Amino acid sequence: MFSNHDIIRYYDLTEFHYRLHWNLDESRSLHYGYWDNSTKNFHEALLNINKILASKAAIKENDHVLDAGCGIGGSSLWLAKNIGCKVTGIALNEKQLETGRRIAEEEKLNSLVDFKRADFINTGFDNDSFDVIWAIESVCHTEDKSDFLREAYRLLKPGGRLIMCDYFKKSGLTKRDTNIINRWINGWAIDDIPVIEDFKVMAGNAGFEKLLIEDATSAVMRSSKRMANAFYLGIVPSVIYNLFHKNVSAHGKNNVLAAYYQYNGLKKGLWSYMIIHAEKPRKHSGTEVH
Repeated sequence: MFSNHDIIRYYDLTEFHYRLHWNLDESRSLHYGYWDNSTKNFHEALLNINKILASKAAIKENDHVLDAGCGIGGSSLWLAKNIGCKVTGIALNEKQLETGRRIAEEEKLNSLVDFKRADFINTGFDNDSFDVIWAIESVCHTEDKSDFLREAYRLLKPGGRLIMCDYFKKSGLTKRDTNIINRWINGWAIDDIPVIEDFKVMAGNAGFEKLLIEDATSAVMRSSKRMANAFYLGIVPSVIYNLFHKNVSAHGKNNVLAAYYQYNGLKKGLWSYMIIHAEKPRKHSGTEVH
């Protein structure tokens, strides 16, 4: 089981990889993005996922959004700049949060965006605090996804929306296929990813309704392949470097291998990339309106 400390350390030690292969300084993104007919290049695909999710969640200027697992704040800043809504970004990693705060100050978005160190399964915020809970490829790091769903439901105002995208494994995997998935996700400090049918049950048990699920696997395939190409380009230099630097962390080594296994698993259909939208029921006269 990966602890919060392990997750923080993973992102600290692999930040160089993201800067080198994921245009982190420009894209501010630690995710796959979303390729469609409107995207002309990788950078546009990385930003496009913000546009896609914001549209699906119908985010408006007067909404307050919680960006759960915000990384360096790319989505938080995009929402504030392009929609004008208020955004609170939370993450475990203080170094990432400091980057987000610096960018917000440079771009004069401080009045709309704030960043706080918090665990999104136990945030400490009051009930009914947010109109939208937003999570891009962050819920995967939670050991029990139900913990996130229950906290998200508590934090949302009645009628509030959950919008997220993440990884889901195919049901009934063989031992060999499970090993491929684990070689990938464990390299990213992720214990396990759920089957979508199980996640649906968890969301319902948490109280969510109007669950909409889009299989967006085709929209991330090009980014997944790009990551695999980075593996092929980097594996030999990585092996040579590791031979002469015995103190290289397991996170650094495994992150390189994970780039191969994530694409291998995606091509084999062992996992899918899903966009999920759900709502907290509105309440009227003490009863829920369905």
